[in-house]
Amino acid sequence: MENYFNTIGWLLSFVTATGNGFVIFLIARNRRLHFSANWFVLSLAVADFGVGIAVFPSGYFCHNSTACNSRVHMAFFWFFLHSSVTNLCNLTWDRYVAIIHPLNYNTSMTGRRPGMVILIAWLISFAISLLLFIGMHVTNSKTAWKVLRLTGVSAFDIISCVFLFYAVVRILIAARAQSHQVSEMELQVRETGTSRRRRSQNTVRFIIALVLFFLGCYMIVNATVLCHTFSCPVSGKNVGHVVTCLLVLNSALNPMVYALLKRDIKREISVLISHLSQSSRRLGRPYLEPTITAQPG
Repeated sequence: MENYFNTIGWLLSFVTATGNGFVIFLIARNRRLHFSANWFVLSLAVADFGVGIAVFPSGYFCHNSTACNSRVHMAFFWFFLHSSVTNLCNLTWDRYVAIIHPLNYNTSMTGRRPGMVILIAWLISFAISLLLFIGMHVTNSKTAWKVLRLTGVSAFDIISCVFLFYAVVRILIAARAQSHQVSEMELQVRETGTSRRRRSQNTVRFIIALVLFFLGCYMIVNATVLCHTFSCPVSGKNVGHVVTCLLVLNSALNPMVYALLKRDIKREISVLISHLSQSSRRLGRPYLEPTITAQPG
């Protein structure tokens, strides 16, 4: 059973690191993707890339190395996981304001504001991870560790889940109301109304998919952690494997959501594939075309 979980963990970690690394590369190299909403996507991709590296591969080497400090590893483990959560909350909040309060969004999300919001998300994750590390370093009491796990991990995740669920419900209600308004406006300005509705629907589907995957994975994770904390009759080793795989799975799914549902990233992927296809055809053309030899006379 352990070998089975190890195989899944390595596969998910590879998919997570590769997918999010590609998203980072794509946004960084394309100026067309350099606007406030995609800075939040980029920050989330960096956090998820860290999850792919820090959760399973580094944990595997740490458990098989005598030079690894398990408490330091756990601090990095929770730092990247919490960073993924805070950055998803940031991205959801950004889209929430853009849909619910579009006029305020256009005036507030300018200049350095997105960078400051992103920095705060990473600082919150760092502060929580540092407190967990200090708590693990100060005491060896299992009871104290359970309290740390409940306050620094489960409580944080539950609060984040409540916020994300509330934001998604509000976005759905606002999107439906806007859809009705746009349908009425289509009678007068059909093309403009259709464009607005498609942009709104694209944003709503994108955010809902991200949040639903997160809620699905993290609700199971926290239910399992709470059950294990309060001595439910489950195997501790199997619980750890399931929790780890679910945490990495959430970060592995996010790049697929970007590629399938985020229109600008989907367009840039299509452009990149087209350029690569044209380049390969140019490289292969000299070998495919027949050589014409000039006839004498």
